[in-house]
Amino acid sequence: MTPVNRVVVAAFAGLILSVPAAYAQNAGAEALFREGRDLIKQGNLKGGCDKLEASEKLESSVGTLLNLGDCREKLGKPASAWAAFRKAEALAKRSGNDKKRQQEAHRRALALEDDLANITVQVGAKSKSEGLVIKRDGELVDPELWGDAIVVDPGAHVVIAEAPGFKPWKAEISVGKGGKRWVVVPSLERIPEPVKPAPPPVAITPAPAPPPRVVVAVPPPPPRKVVVHHTWSTTRGIGVALGVAGAGAIGAGVYFGKRADDLQTQSNAICPTSTCDDPEGLRLNDDARDQAFRANVLFVAGGAAVAAATVMWFVGRPEETTVIAPAISDTHVGASLTRRF
Repeated sequence: MTPVNRVVVAAFAGLILSVPAAYAQNAGAEALFREGRDLIKQGNLKGGCDKLEASEKLESSVGTLLNLGDCREKLGKPASAWAAFRKAEALAKRSGNDKKRQQEAHRRALALEDDLANITVQVGAKSKSEGLVIKRDGELVDPELWGDAIVVDPGAHVVIAEAPGFKPWKAEISVGKGGKRWVVVPSLERIPEPVKPAPPPVAITPAPAPPPRVVVAVPPPPPRKVVVHHTWSTTRGIGVALGVAGAGAIGAGVYFGKRADDLQTQSNAICPTSTCDDPEGLRLNDDARDQAFRANVLFVAGGAAVAAATVMWFVGRPEETTVIAPAISDTHVGASLTRRF
């Protein structure tokens, strides 16, 4: 370092180190300022810069900004240091009674301008959408700065564009000392609306199985006597005809019931589940229902006919009957024959 440079550095150090506590009216800001200065003296530039930045946010002062800019420059962040020096210059100029530090802030900012890097975020008319937000390294980029060069520190940067109803877009770029980069935000891709679920299919209820036939066992009459009817009555003749018709109906019901089972088996083979959209399977299912309905009707009609025939058979018995009963005595074994009118 040349003697001139040593003098300049010493002068600046004396300038920023001689800031009295009166410039920091906020007690919290003053405490953070002192902690930052102590950390810098210990060689902890990162921690010292963070403390100075926190103090500046509580209460902005020319002295804090000069110290913050110097710390950031030593950390290799010329853009952040330049911004701190420019702010210190403007603050000193507004006060009107701090020409010395105003000139120093201007000189330090001017010395950094050749090393500044910048990024220009360009947003086309088609890319702009309602609610579009652009962030650089997590910080919001004011829409007024879209298309303008933004001073940044050398290194890697992340630009993110977001808007309600659109997929976010992100670009990672790197810029060197004194470099310039442009980022063009494309049209954001709209998030597709969710597809509404289709209504559930209508379940097809299978045809009910035909009711089981009930067989009533009639015990045989006791062998003590045999009643023989000699003649047929008109009522019994009608009852017999009705019984034959009922038996025929029951036989037809058996046929249609078997047919319904076969059709239902074919339908189940095509549509094994309760939900089916196969036309052939639906047709077979409908045919099975029809056959089962016919079988049920025939079973009921046939059963009723047989029941009526049975009643007519017993009600219409003839007046003349013959009763044969066993006759056993001490001298012979035979049968007695009795006729009733």
